[in-house]
Amino acid sequence: MNTFTPKSSPHFYLQSAISFGVSFVGVGTGIAYLPVDLWIRAFLGLGLLYVVTSTFTLAKCVRDRQEDAVAAELAQSYQQAPLWNGAEQPVHR
Repeated sequence: MNTFTPKSSPHFYLQSAISFGVSFVGVGTGIAYLPVDLWIRAFLGLGLLYVVTSTFTLAKCVRDRQEDAVAAELAQSYQQAPLWNGAEQPVHR
């Protein structure tokens, strides 16, 4: 029987979320207060948003590939498992 064991604790998840928020707000604030023209700050802000969305997309793709590998491994093990476990005799007709 397979039991689910989480890969990370809720505290690690919270720390990751807080770290992401602090870094995003920090870089966004730094871009907002740069002593440059508005169009340069807008360009850097769009670049920051592009990096963030690309990171989320990449993380989702990596997670999906890992889940697909686990599913393929389980499917392979189910295909190799015998249908009869030997507990009772097969009926010959």
